[in-house]
Amino acid sequence: LISLLMYIMGFYSLHESLHQEVTKLLSRFFWAGENNKQKYHMVKWSEIYKPKDQGGLGVISSKRMNIALLSKWLWRIQTEEGGLWLQIIRGKYLRGQLLAFASRSGGSQFWQSVMSLLPILRIGTSIQIGSGAATLFWLDKWAGPRPFAERFVALFSICVRP
Repeated sequence: LISLLMYIMGFYSLHESLHQEVTKLLSRFFWAGENNKQKYHMVKWSEIYKPKDQGGLGVISSKRMNIALLSKWLWRIQTEEGGLWLQIIRGKYLRGQLLAFASRSGGSQFWQSVMSLLPILRIGTSIQIGSGAATLFWLDKWAGPRPFAERFVALFSICVRP
């Protein structure tokens, strides 16, 4: 069942209630005794989620895995790693634009799920200006550790065309 769930999470952002249900089923597996009787919790659930090298059991959070799998699509698009599927994405959703300027509304459920994570991609990346054509002045971190929108909130709030 986990394999099927992983496959689906690679294409769709699952609802929070579904992540909670998965966590509930996993916790029952670890904490239910015979005939579904409650067992004493010897370890906190947060400890079970930790990687094995940090003393946990290596159980993966479905929500974190969902974000990671969908973010991988963004990374592949950004770094242009792909064959036919990348050409399809470019033709259907990007339409000649860079990922930073792609429409965040409309499109398939897959595309909406992927685009909702674009801010996460920006957290762990930095921008090299080059010609500046692919740089978002207010939202990209191109002049320091934080984007200008965070550093100059009042100015960004009155900007007519950010």
